Amino acid sequence: MRTQASTCLPDTNRPRGAPCLGVVMAVAVAAALAGCNATVPKLAQTALEPLASVPGTSSSSPVASTSAPGAPGCERLPTMTDKNRTVMAAGLGALAGTLVSVATGGSKTKHHVTGALGGALLGALASSAFKSDIDVEEQPDGSVRLKIPGSVMFASGQSAIGPAFQNTLASMTGTVRKYCGVTVRVVGHTDDVGADAANKVLSERRARAVTGYMQSQGFDAQRLVAEGMGESQPVADNGSEAGRQQNRRVEIFVRPPAS
Repeated sequence: MRTQASTCLPDTNRPRGAPCLGVVMAVAVAAALAGCNATVPKLAQTALEPLASVPGTSSSSPVASTSAPGAPGCERLPTMTDKNRTVMAAGLGALAGTLVSVATGGSKTKHHVTGALGGALLGALASSAFKSDIDVEEQPDGSVRLKIPGSVMFASGQSAIGPAFQNTLASMTGTVRKYCGVTVRVVGHTDDVGADAANKVLSERRARAVTGYMQSQGFDAQRLVAEGMGESQPVADNGSEAGRQQNRRVEIFVRPPAS
């Protein structure tokens, strides 16, 4: 899937008179990165390669040092001054609000980013049918977490990534793989239905399915790690179906290189 800066949401999802999503994104990102001290990356574009049959990484696979240079020809994430970071926070806040409110008709944003990496990931999700299902949030350690409901990625009880979600994951992979030294940690979670051991295995298989697919898209296996937490880290009450749905999830942590 390729994301173009001129792409608009379908007319059925865009209120009359609302600005083109591509225009909003281009203006927000361009304004935010205007004063960066490094070459500005093309955040909203993704270069994808053909799929290759490469197995996923295991849960014990190490993550490469965050100072690793990355693939030949990789781009460095922009270095931002406090002023530029403030401008980007405002611009991306408006962009995130547009992404969610236009898609769902609501006003609550699910995206909380202030840096270039988070902005790049929002750009990768801009044309995804699942953009309103995925939470994007920067973490205190500088990484960006994408929290994805298991139901949009997998069939019930299965660990194969559904065809409908593959383009979204390919776009995300194509975006982050081009940055030098970026590493990815994928963590699978389940609800508490069923045996603990079975849930642990399922969560590990789902995490490895994600890293395996990212590897097949050209992401360096040495910069990927997969873990399965089973039912041990719920974010909602397993006593209700709504809570169990929240607990069935995959979290992808994208970490920039050490400065």
